[in-house]
Amino acid sequence: MVPDQPSASPRRPLEPGGLERARRVVTLAWADLPKAERRLLASVGADAWEVVDQPLGGHAHELLISSGSMPLSTAARRDIDRAVGVWIGELRLVLIDAGHHALALLDQETYEMMLARTAWHEWAHALSVHRAEARDVADGARLLDLAPPGVAAIVRGGGYRRGEYTHEIVAEVYALLMLRRLYGAAGKPSWLDDEIYNLVRRVSGWTD
Repeated sequence: MVPDQPSASPRRPLEPGGLERARRVVTLAWADLPKAERRLLASVGADAWEVVDQPLGGHAHELLISSGSMPLSTAARRDIDRAVGVWIGELRLVLIDAGHHALALLDQETYEMMLARTAWHEWAHALSVHRAEARDVADGARLLDLAPPGVAAIVRGGGYRRGEYTHEIVAEVYALLMLRRLYGAAGKPSWLDDEIYNLVRRVSGWTD
């Protein structure tokens, strides 16, 4: 999940055609993934997404009920409403809120990059949930100490449980690596610990 703090800020108003444009941005973000990683996502049923213009908690709740899955609690709906993006494992579906208030003041270029970054984060999160080993999850607190300061701050400030640390670290780092790739950078960045880099490679199939 890509979290944001509760806010009274207004949502981003989408222009006519804005939602369709946001959906195209996420489709292009999928196309930017290497073919091997797209195949890996498909193999774990994580190759579907939906971009909407509404808070995600209520929408996820309705989708879960429609699918015959357990509905979300009021608290869970409220937590997911805070998110720009979320992976709903029961539905094998990534949801992204294109009008989230955290995106409201961004210029168009930054907005589209944030949509892509959110999608990469959620796809990597799905892979981590499916492919990280029990020892990786148990090691989350120690890995958090090794994570880049910005990543550690996001995870620590997101209200996650200890069992979620590893998945969030993988998702955040993967999204950063994808951004680097788009700008032509390759190899392990100097700011990333070897152990975390190797974990991301093993879990996500990341290759340089």
